Amino acid sequence: MISPAEFRENQKRQLLFSKKHAGISKYLKQEDSYMELYVSFSEIFRFFKRHLWKFAVVVVACGIVFGLLSLKTFKREYTATSTILVACTIDDNASPDYSNQYASMQNVRLQAAIAMAPSEDLRLKVAERAGVDEESLHSIEAKQIGSSTLVDLTVSTDDRENAALMADSAAEQIAEEIAAIYPTPPIQIHIITHAETPDELSARNSAIKSGILGLVFGVIISLCVGIAMILLDHTIRNATYVSKSLQMPCLGSFALKAEEEERRDEFRRLRAAVTQQVGEKGSLLMIPVHAKKGAGETARGLAHALTVTGRSVLYLEADFSGATQAAALGAGQSRGLVAALKDGSSPKEAAVSTKIEGLSFLSCGQAQGSSADLLASAAFSNFVKKASDEFDYVLCVLPDEENMPDADNAASVANGVLLVAEYGVTPFRDFEESLTRLRTAGGAISGFVLNGVRT
Repeated sequence: MISPAEFRENQKRQLLFSKKHAGISKYLKQEDSYMELYVSFSEIFRFFKRHLWKFAVVVVACGIVFGLLSLKTFKREYTATSTILVACTIDDNASPDYSNQYASMQNVRLQAAIAMAPSEDLRLKVAERAGVDEESLHSIEAKQIGSSTLVDLTVSTDDRENAALMADSAAEQIAEEIAAIYPTPPIQIHIITHAETPDELSARNSAIKSGILGLVFGVIISLCVGIAMILLDHTIRNATYVSKSLQMPCLGSFALKAEEEERRDEFRRLRAAVTQQVGEKGSLLMIPVHAKKGAGETARGLAHALTVTGRSVLYLEADFSGATQAAALGAGQSRGLVAALKDGSSPKEAAVSTKIEGLSFLSCGQAQGSSADLLASAAFSNFVKKASDEFDYVLCVLPDEENMPDADNAASVANGVLLVAEYGVTPFRDFEESLTRLRTAGGAISGFVLNGVRT
């Protein structure tokens, strides 16, 4: 029987185990999603497709280098091979014991011939016998063919014309040496295959072979380096994985090299998503995260897509880092956000018209002190609310969240927050941290867009 106290203790242990198991499973799933985010076979294919010319240069360079090294180190080294047969003759009147030792004696002579071949003394004698310079005969090697009494004698030399002569001379010299060492029973060594003159070696052919080897080496190196670059690159490259991992909608993906009409269609899709997320009237903060181009171009495209439907839009530039879209919008010089907050001007009074009908523009101006303090003030909050009453939509562009605290301080003033990430530039970890900070600061996250997508 289990006491009530023991029963309660077991229940506590089971509950604790369940929580730990759930935590580990969640962690593993999260790690899997990161791996899936960072390593994608389709992304590997696109990466090599984009950088194909760079890898081609590497491959060709390896081929050229290997070919040139082959030419530099090229030496004509020829080989010629003679095959000899080693046999012993036993007298018919020999005793049975002596005859039974025939195989053993024959093997001893065979192994002696093989061991003698690489010796320096034999090399000098063979060179003298063939009548060639001893320096031209580099080495002699012997190898038994299977379990037979046949032996291949191979000479290495730089003298192509006399290579066959050297091989046959080596066979004759070994026959004499073995016969002198083992006089009885009489040994018989026959040259059954005479050496042939080797083919001429070509420096050009050697360079071509080395070049092909270099090309193969270059391909392998390119594959390894390319895959390593992708594995070590933890930037955002797939909007779907980011959306699933962080549980936030992707409102748009913009290709780096897209036709004008394609970009307009993408902004139309973004317009449909924004109007659902923010409502038919409201304000939206557009905040880049480690994006080189910021959020200005995205805001400009969205503003144009909204105005063509008859909506009035205020492009509020609250980016005090120096980036501006005034010239691209064809906007004149405005008093600026700082001056408007200081003298209490209304958004419509402070804003100037642009070349896009229905779109007004207000620059940030020059902030005295910290721009983050200005954006955290009640005056700025009231200004955005008033602008939402005077315009259908207020698109407020802020600086990079990672570099400046402005976005965090202004996060709660708008109806929605749209994060802007850049393909292959914005690190996933930094994006996740920025998202956490903005949510903590009270931002109503509407979603994110991914710019510069390469296909």
